[in-house]
Amino acid sequence: MDTTPRWLSITLVSTSSALLISGVGFALNLLNPFTINPFTLMLHLIWAMVISSWVLNLKVKLPGEKKALLAVGVAVAVGSLWGAIQQWMAYLQAGIVNDITLVAGAVVMDTVGGLVIYILYHLNILGRKIGSSGSQTSTESVSASPSI
Repeated sequence: MDTTPRWLSITLVSTSSALLISGVGFALNLLNPFTINPFTLMLHLIWAMVISSWVLNLKVKLPGEKKALLAVGVAVAVGSLWGAIQQWMAYLQAGIVNDITLVAGAVVMDTVGGLVIYILYHLNILGRKIGSSGSQTSTESVSASPSI
């Protein structure tokens, strides 16, 4: 794993929160794997954040900027696959099709979840690396001599 302790703690907290929310949804019978509803949209957002944060923890030979974009792409791809499976399973089991607005909303939630982690990664990890290893500007005092 290629990570800092701070980023790993963000990842573990988001993972435990996602598991907790999914468990509460399962216990309250809100988690229906075959339909897309508002609770499922929230799960798309939460799990996109978790997936993209775990992708950022992996050892990948990419610069930080490209690694963050890879994490957003993986979150959107996994979320879109999840939404497509939900659509097909709902159609095959009950002959129903989910509302296209909710399906589009799921893709938007996947994108937003990935972008939230993208921003957090930039603020917490890349910002610190640039700030600590960036070039330090020295103030040079220029003496102005009066021209005669």
